Amino acid sequence: MPRTRIEGLLASFPKLMVPGQQHTTIETETIRYVYQPIGEEMYAVLITSRQNNIVQDMDTLHLIARAVADICDVNDQQGVILRGFDILTAFEEIISQGSRDKIDLAKLRTIMEMESHEEKIQDIIDRNKEREAKQELKRKAKMFEEQRRLATKHGLAEPSLGGIGSESGGSILGGGRMGGSYEPLLSREPETIRSFASASPAALSSSSFASNARGMKLGRKPKGADAMGAMRNEIDLSQNLAEQLNISEPVLGYSSSHSVAAAAPIAAAVAMPTMALADMKAVHVQIEEHITAIVNRDGGLEQMEVKGDLSLIVTDETCSVVQVGVATNDSHNAQIKTHPKIDKKKFLSDSLIALKDASGSFPLSLPIGVLKWRIVSSNEDDIPLTINCWPSPNGSGSVDVNIEYELNDTRLELDNVVVSIPIPHGAQPSVSDVDGAYDVNRTRGTLDWEIPTIDASNKNGSLDFSIPGNDAGAFFPVVVSFVCKKPYYDIAVTSVTTPDGQEVDFSQLVLLVPDQYAVI
Repeated sequence: MPRTRIEGLLASFPKLMVPGQQHTTIETETIRYVYQPIGEEMYAVLITSRQNNIVQDMDTLHLIARAVADICDVNDQQGVILRGFDILTAFEEIISQGSRDKIDLAKLRTIMEMESHEEKIQDIIDRNKEREAKQELKRKAKMFEEQRRLATKHGLAEPSLGGIGSESGGSILGGGRMGGSYEPLLSREPETIRSFASASPAALSSSSFASNARGMKLGRKPKGADAMGAMRNEIDLSQNLAEQLNISEPVLGYSSSHSVAAAAPIAAAVAMPTMALADMKAVHVQIEEHITAIVNRDGGLEQMEVKGDLSLIVTDETCSVVQVGVATNDSHNAQIKTHPKIDKKKFLSDSLIALKDASGSFPLSLPIGVLKWRIVSSNEDDIPLTINCWPSPNGSGSVDVNIEYELNDTRLELDNVVVSIPIPHGAQPSVSDVDGAYDVNRTRGTLDWEIPTIDASNKNGSLDFSIPGNDAGAFFPVVVSFVCKKPYYDIAVTSVTTPDGQEVDFSQLVLLVPDQYAVI
């Protein structure tokens, strides 16, 4: 269809509207306009042929109107214009090549978010590698300075440079061992540092890159003096780079933030548990799980999956060779995998996470996943938290909604729980009874039910409210977010020891969050 045709149809729409009528459709000889007011002097208009199914067209129009209200404030025309690209993207997801795609508001929100858990993990790894590179740079600068000081003190003309780049033992995870021969400092640094060095003429004196040609020179200095001068140039270069990069004392950390509900963004801020750097020990254990649970409005389980991993972060070289003892109570038939460098036989027989290679070690300051597990279930009893939503039209132009929660796994303690219920745009709910607190989010068009903690002592609760309308399906999907400091898979770290059995003090962080937890 040419652009002029579309512009002509849209220009004709305001002229065809009759003020005061309650109809939401206008028909011409070949075209049907289906429209709905979505704000002040704004309409959502769907242009179709007269042969189309008007019921399906109305359903598509309702989804479009809800999508626009979900993206921006429909009462602000300037805000709608500013978010025009996002609105157009949503329209393309709903209607493809003139036909309605099989999509609902929850799937549309997921597509619009475009979040990637793998990308976040990669960003964390990259940041830690950058920190480690800065620490290595500072360590080399100190080492060069110490060798120069010792050489000056003992009157050595040519200190040995052969062992500067060597490390004892090495790391068999995350990059291999470091070589034993000396390498120029810049050859082993990240690309950003190299580009900085090449772009900083002041930092690089011409003597640093002097020619090695051995032609005739008058007053040539002794060989030892050349070696000391070259080493001094690299030391000065290292110190200059360290200052420009603002390198301070080593700071090690690992944080992870995840979307608490991929099906629909939650307006309430969820406080994710973190651990201060001062509280992290030389060996830090992190257990992280992500749960996906989709339940239909009749209570049937559509999908449930739990993915978890156990990671180690070692920040002290003296603790780089350790064994981690774990205790598990597998009541969910979990699929378990160990890292290829981990001794799987020892894990299965002794519940110990240890390296296969006794001469190897864990890398420093990098989170290394040593154990993974996956749980898939079709049993409704395996859902940790059950949500039941009962919307019922009362015959007087309103809908009475009752929502209940029940904690099935009383071993867990859920914090910062938010149950988000969609509500008709512009409607004001009247809450008659609530366990906890609630908040009406006008931007997203949801009623957020907030429960600080759900545990064995508070395993049941309900929310009752009434709201104008007559569509019982408008209150789905119900999306749940929470944070739990206990894993769904019953696993616990019992000890961290050296190969000879000495106990090692360790810190631990456990986190269970939902990737997608909804009643559809």
